[in-house]
Amino acid sequence: MRDSSLDEATFAVVDVETTGVNPALDRVVEVACVVVRGGRETQCFSSLVDPGRPIPPRASAVHHLTDRDVAGQPRLEDVAPIVEALCAGAVVTGHNLSFDVRFLPMLQFQPSLCTLRLARHCFPELDGHANQLLRYALEGVPHGNGNAHRALDDARVTASVLRVLLRRYGELGGQDSVEALLSFSASRITVGALPFGEHRGKPLDQIPAAYLEWVHGRRKSFDRDIAESVSAELERRAKARSLLSRASSGST
Repeated sequence: MRDSSLDEATFAVVDVETTGVNPALDRVVEVACVVVRGGRETQCFSSLVDPGRPIPPRASAVHHLTDRDVAGQPRLEDVAPIVEALCAGAVVTGHNLSFDVRFLPMLQFQPSLCTLRLARHCFPELDGHANQLLRYALEGVPHGNGNAHRALDDARVTASVLRVLLRRYGELGGQDSVEALLSFSASRITVGALPFGEHRGKPLDQIPAAYLEWVHGRRKSFDRDIAESVSAELERRAKARSLLSRASSGST
């Protein structure tokens, strides 16, 4: 995609609801795409999707979709061309976008922007950056109709969050260029505390090594910032132990 100013750029915000988190085993049950240009929604699309397999209760507990809701709905291969057409020439955007793209592989080679990463860069002071948290934490994001974890509502929340993040990016001195924005968003972020689990909110340097090793061993299940920050903390501790060992050896 040719570089352009942010006001001239088109962002296609996508969101999926699924039967689970593993794209090798799980399937899409709902997909939405909201196209934004110049800060305004220009097009939108959403559809329930027949996953071709039962929806587990644990997934229904999140998005409240059941087998009855998706019975007789289009399959993903039927609606994928519509989503792909809406995203053509646009920056594919989503909150924790890597999750959505794993279920929408036809979008994986397009320019992309993750609003989760952008939010961490633009508002590092927040105690979390989940979509629903940003919905209430950021001024200018409508609270919506309360249908959290439904594809179209979540996509529209993400589109509203994107508008706030782009404004904040400009206030921080960001260059008015799509390429510069994508580079800024993709740059490394050090996560100071884990946003989940029994040590949620605790600084990494205060978390037991065994727990960090557990996260590290499952790093492919976590987003890049968390995985890299945990790896860096474990490396820091290993170097500290090595230095202490050398100092102890030298003093004997």
